[in-house]
Amino acid sequence: MAHEQLKDAALPHAVSDVVADLADLFQKEMQLARAELTDKLATKLQASLWMSAAGVLGLIAGLLVLQAAVFAIASYGIALHWSCLIVAAIVAAFAAASYLKGRADAQEELAPRRTINQIKRDILTAKEQLT
Repeated sequence: MAHEQLKDAALPHAVSDVVADLADLFQKEMQLARAELTDKLATKLQASLWMSAAGVLGLIAGLLVLQAAVFAIASYGIALHWSCLIVAAIVAAFAAASYLKGRADAQEELAPRRTINQIKRDILTAKEQLT
C-alpha cells in the first residue's frame, strides 16, 4: 500500500516536471525563432540597400550615357564622348553587380525553418515521453 502511494505521488510530480520542461523548451524555441527572424530581416534590409545602390548607379550610368550622346552630337571628335562612354560602362558594370548581389540576398526565404523543424522534433519527443 505504501508502495502504491509513493507511485501515485511520483506521477503528478513527473507530469509537473514534463509540463515545466515543455514550457521552458517552448520559451527557448520562441527566442530562437525571434533570433532567426531578426537575422533574416537584416538580410532583407541589406538586400534592399544593395538594390537601392543598383538603382542609383544605374541612374548615374544612364545620365553618363546621355552626356556621352550629347558630346558625340556636339563634337564630332572621339576623345570626349568615348571617355564618357567608358565611364558609363564602368558605372553600369557596378550597377549590374550591385543588383545581382541584392537579388541573390533577397531570394532567401523569410520563414524560420530551423526553428519549425526543431519544434516538430520537440513535439514528437514530448509525445514519446508521455506515452
